[in-house]
Amino acid sequence: MTTAITSTAITAEPAPAPGAGAGGELVRVRCGAFGLLVPLAAIERVLPAALPARQPFAGEAAHPVLSLGGALHPVLFGAALLGEREVRLRPEHQLLLLAAGGRRALLWVDAVEDVEPLRPLPPPPGARGALVAGWSGDGAPLAVLDAAAAVALACRGSGERRELA
Repeated sequence: MTTAITSTAITAEPAPAPGAGAGGELVRVRCGAFGLLVPLAAIERVLPAALPARQPFAGEAAHPVLSLGGALHPVLFGAALLGEREVRLRPEHQLLLLAAGGRRALLWVDAVEDVEPLRPLPPPPGARGALVAGWSGDGAPLAVLDAAAAVALACRGSGERRELA
């Protein structure tokens, strides 16, 4: 299935995605019907899912939060960032603890699938999006999450709706 993820313009010679880590390693995750790549260097921990204090809904002014070690961390839902209208929370899902710029946020994903090397690709036609650092893949391009922008979005907690799609 081809995703409808879009990105900001990238030059014809794609540069490595920011924060892709040593050797450009990326973690492939599944978020609803979509795939996404997350820079391994931005992931502090992978955790089993834990339900937030309240369910997410579109247009919220603040992100739900979860407590880890006594600290509250905002939760971003990968499927919602990728354009899913409804996020179904399941106990087998996973959380990625992302760190950037001295801040942390949790990214809720359906599954962590694999670690793969960065294989820069040009963006698909019409690609745009504030949370995409680049494109990678072996054939069909997958968006590489801009982890710093995602953490900043989660920590900002504004009512602004931001999506990859």
